[in-house]
Amino acid sequence: MKFSIYFVAALSLIFGVSVQANPTFADLAVLLAKGQFKEHVSVDASLEECVAFLNQQGVCFSLFDLMDPARRVTKEDFSRVIGQSRLLFLGEADVVDGCIKKPAVAITWVDYCLLNDVGFSELWVRFLRRMEKGSLLEVDQFFGGG
Repeated sequence: MKFSIYFVAALSLIFGVSVQANPTFADLAVLLAKGQFKEHVSVDASLEECVAFLNQQGVCFSLFDLMDPARRVTKEDFSRVIGQSRLLFLGEADVVDGCIKKPAVAITWVDYCLLNDVGFSELWVRFLRRMEKGSLLEVDQFFGGG
């Protein structure tokens, strides 16, 4: 148990990320939609509009993940939406059942990002750093806190 505490603390110091980050799927959806897709999503778009846009494109967000306050974004979840976005931008997206499918060349979305030099690790750290500041206004407004 002590080892895991020291390990997490060491990683936090190495990567400059606090353990206090609280990455939610709602925050990820808003940041992705208004960041990577800013030409298509209004700066004033609500959480619902961001999620609807992303899901229409095949970058899938589950209602269960969005509504569960205990469900946190993992590095695998993060790499999936980054990978799906990349495939969409490249015009290589294979949409199956409404979601962009992971190419067969990779076992996981993390592998896909690494194999294609997507650089998601830096984005992941930046996402965690942003989440240290708390949820976005759109997320707070949706859940009645803003």
